[in-house]
Amino acid sequence: MDRYHNIYIGLTTLTMVVSFLYYFVSKTTNINQQLNYPLENIEKHPIATRKTFKLTNEKEFKLKEDAVYRKQVFMANYRPIKNSAGINCTKIIIYNDKHEISNAQNIMTKSVSVKSKLTPDFYLNITNKCDLFRDSRGYIEHPLSKTEFEFPVAFSILVYKDIEQVERLLRSIYRPHNFYCIHIDSKVDKSERKAVEKIADCLHNVFIAGQSVDVKWGDFTLLEAELACMKTLWAYKQWKYYINLAGQEFPLKTNREIVAILKSLEGANVVDGSLSRARKVYPKRWRMAKWPPPHKIQIVKGSMHIAVNRHFVDFCLHDPRSHKFLTWLRPTEIPDETFFPSLNHNPHLRIKGSFLGEAEQYPLKPFFLRHVIWQFRGGRSCSGKFVREVCILGVGDLHRAYNSIELFANKFYLDFEHIALDCLEELLYERTWKEYIEDIPIDTSYYKHLHYAKMQLKP
Repeated sequence: MDRYHNIYIGLTTLTMVVSFLYYFVSKTTNINQQLNYPLENIEKHPIATRKTFKLTNEKEFKLKEDAVYRKQVFMANYRPIKNSAGINCTKIIIYNDKHEISNAQNIMTKSVSVKSKLTPDFYLNITNKCDLFRDSRGYIEHPLSKTEFEFPVAFSILVYKDIEQVERLLRSIYRPHNFYCIHIDSKVDKSERKAVEKIADCLHNVFIAGQSVDVKWGDFTLLEAELACMKTLWAYKQWKYYINLAGQEFPLKTNREIVAILKSLEGANVVDGSLSRARKVYPKRWRMAKWPPPHKIQIVKGSMHIAVNRHFVDFCLHDPRSHKFLTWLRPTEIPDETFFPSLNHNPHLRIKGSFLGEAEQYPLKPFFLRHVIWQFRGGRSCSGKFVREVCILGVGDLHRAYNSIELFANKFYLDFEHIALDCLEELLYERTWKEYIEDIPIDTSYYKHLHYAKMQLKP
């Protein structure tokens, strides 16, 4: 009897699953048809019950904040992103499961598991039909909250290799109301360059930097590339913050979380900087420059990674003091780690959101833009491998990175422990939709109490 009872339960369950899948597919098809913009036929309710947000002259997005509408948007836009190895990414990232981490590492050691990359030809072909490209690649083309829509963010991405990895980074941060600039290194071959350009052509708010620089690490050319994207994005007046990225990085937070964190800073710039490191550890970097620096600027050593407001970008691009400081920095070493930090830590320049006082005096000023593991004695362990003193993150590094305070991880290689990037991408995508469907509020209490916000120069 137990045997037949179990068979009956199994058949009943199977019938329910098949029925649900039939309903889901038919419903998704129906919703997809309904959600062709403009969204005129999604419901019988009067259009006046909606909140309409104009994105450009060509598109309108109509948002409702009720649960039914959110589920409809989900069903029309959700495209599962799953790793091809069948690894349980939740076990690895959330629970730091050593057995599943070992399983992933064992899979990646087998020659048959080497992941083939998507080629420039793939992108050149699929972008011939932009709708197909956006849909098949899972781009989120609907704002996922009123807050995000009203707080657009500008991103720059510096590209010099691995078009698939760059495109996956773009897809992960893409929202129809944000703005994106891609700087293509002049060393990139013609087929990859054309593929990136065609990807940008398929996305109305993605732009290619007007200048293509031959970027060399530690050289002034890195700053030139950053400024080229700043200049490209400055023309679009809607965005509130500017964040710069490299093609081998990946977000640790959803767009909803990033926006909530930035809003909690109330306009403060997030730029790492240390006056003591400039004086005691790295003084040789500026030996080729003619001292003193112009406009009484104190030299500060920091990071090139920034999240800054429009006033900061405006100063970088247009203020004569910035231009003179750039000229002074040109012969120095690694000027990108001097330019942004020095501007943000010299309050007499009167840049809104810049930091008041010396960074070392304020302990609540962690650099939370990047999760990066440096190779030095007594530093954090790296489960992946070190390349030029930076950890290329592996699957064993994901739990710590995902649960950190940082917004982005640096860095990943597709040809090294590719499951690490696959798993992070999978969980971030699922979390994005969970936050939207359940309308989950974001806790920013940690960030709003940092000294970035409390010690900023206000208008």
